[in-house]
Amino acid sequence: MTFPRPRRLTPPAAPGELLKQLLAPSPRRPHRCEGERDPDYLAMVRQCPCLHCGMEPSEAAHVRMSSAAYGKTSGMAKKPEDRWALPLCADDHRLARHAQHNQGEAQFWHAIGINPLLTCQQLHAQRGDLVAMRAVIFSTIANRGGTR
Repeated sequence: MTFPRPRRLTPPAAPGELLKQLLAPSPRRPHRCEGERDPDYLAMVRQCPCLHCGMEPSEAAHVRMSSAAYGKTSGMAKKPEDRWALPLCADDHRLARHAQHNQGEAQFWHAIGINPLLTCQQLHAQRGDLVAMRAVIFSTIANRGGTR
């Protein structure tokens, strides 16, 4: 009884060709999921007053600090999901000496007495309803416990 000889499924590769495939850069995949970016939500956040001074219009300031309690992770040079954005005016967000970007983020939020992650969750829960989102911001401003 003779068995058929095994055959190649693919033609043989040229010398060094397999090594080139290992060393070739793999195609980059985007590291962001589709649900992380929501421009409509950010537009509504910008229509809310600044959490620090109450000024309008505001910018959408992304909260970068992480917290296991709120299920928020952080990474180097990775912009957080849009649901972790809060309204701050340009001065309080980037321009002034006391701005969020000009000092430690945790220190900034502690100084004004706001838990930013809790506020983000409350604000995102009201997405799609600008009146309810503004009510969350006004309530947070009224109940903050820090010094200015």
